[in-house]
Amino acid sequence: MLTASVCTIGDEILIGQINDTNSGVIARELNKAGIKVVFMASVQDDEGEIESKINFLRQISDVVITTGGLGPTKDDKTKNIIGRMYNSPGNYLHQGQLDIISGICKRRGFELSESNRNQALVPDCCEVIVNKNGTAPGMIFRGDYIKNTYLPTLLFLLPGVPYEMEYLLPEVIEYLKKVYPIEDIYHKNILTHGIPESKLSDMISEWEKSLPACVSLAYLPDPKIGVKLRISIYGEQKIIAGNIISKAHSSLSSILKDNIYGEDEDTLESVVAKLLKNRSATLSVSESCTGGRLSSRITSLPGASSYFKGSVTAYDNKVKNSLLNVPEQIIEKFGAVSNECASLMAEGTRNVFGSDFSIAITGIAGPEGGSEDKPVGTVWIAVSSKNETITRRFSFTGKRDQIIERSASQSLDFLRLFIENKTI
Repeated sequence: MLTASVCTIGDEILIGQINDTNSGVIARELNKAGIKVVFMASVQDDEGEIESKINFLRQISDVVITTGGLGPTKDDKTKNIIGRMYNSPGNYLHQGQLDIISGICKRRGFELSESNRNQALVPDCCEVIVNKNGTAPGMIFRGDYIKNTYLPTLLFLLPGVPYEMEYLLPEVIEYLKKVYPIEDIYHKNILTHGIPESKLSDMISEWEKSLPACVSLAYLPDPKIGVKLRISIYGEQKIIAGNIISKAHSSLSSILKDNIYGEDEDTLESVVAKLLKNRSATLSVSESCTGGRLSSRITSLPGASSYFKGSVTAYDNKVKNSLLNVPEQIIEKFGAVSNECASLMAEGTRNVFGSDFSIAITGIAGPEGGSEDKPVGTVWIAVSSKNETITRRFSFTGKRDQIIERSASQSLDFLRLFIENKTI
């Protein structure tokens, strides 16, 4: 199995000034190509640290990919450090990259500076991957000696700017496929909702023990999606792996039943969208404690206008009364966070928008506002159709944003089960 390590370079990552999105993109694409990522690291703009970390990664993996440190400023030191590590006799001006840099400067209306020109300088010992989408070229360094031991590791230097890195990454992967015989990696994601990770583990423990030795299982909880179960098989042919996955999926479905809502790239909102579109049905939403999060997730999908009528963010009780026709005496008697209020909100929403289905959410997201009988995290959710309205009380834990996200996710799963006439 071909292995790889990823190293992001730059003080801005380590101090939290920018988020490292490059590592995740690289790891995902390498895995798709059959290359197993075994280590990720971030290192500051320091010569000793960069050299030490890259030498370490070269000793534990077949491929090392770095991003960052290739820009025109003095703190961008990566290519010169690597050149010295590989005993490069010097740098040369890569004409192809210089032409691209000159063209970019011309289009932007400024003169080619010495700093810009120097970005086309590369160590003599490297191969260049021309960057047509930016100014910093990618570079490839082949094996070298560390402590008198020859390591055949391939080292790739890529720009830190995400869209430039993503432009060059396919060329890196194609290069690797030409150099190495790459085995298949097969992943299958099974998406569950409504079962906490610990309980899920107990429920499927015997199933997990029965998996073949070539299969590995990972639990990936997320308040937005529930718990993702990732089944991975390394090194088997895809036909064999596919058969193993199919059997494992089938037996798992018999255990978890309706708690499985999708697989791979599915989301709760995309699954609900498919159910609505298949029925030519429409949806409307009213939200109190989630403040529009549910509506945002629904409308994040292209084509949502074909099934989503609209929403009301009814924070103030007067809005619940005037727009959704929830009587003031109901709120006074039972409170805004109640079965009665949620039910009437859902029915009022469906009537206002003229939709086939509706969702209403009302609750206490915190960190304040809770009471002994309605602590922070108490959320009432209602789903409604012309035939019936169902409400449920949920108790979520976590910080405010986690409670909001879990409420939105639970609402979508609630509607999924409601539409399919499954046990809620």
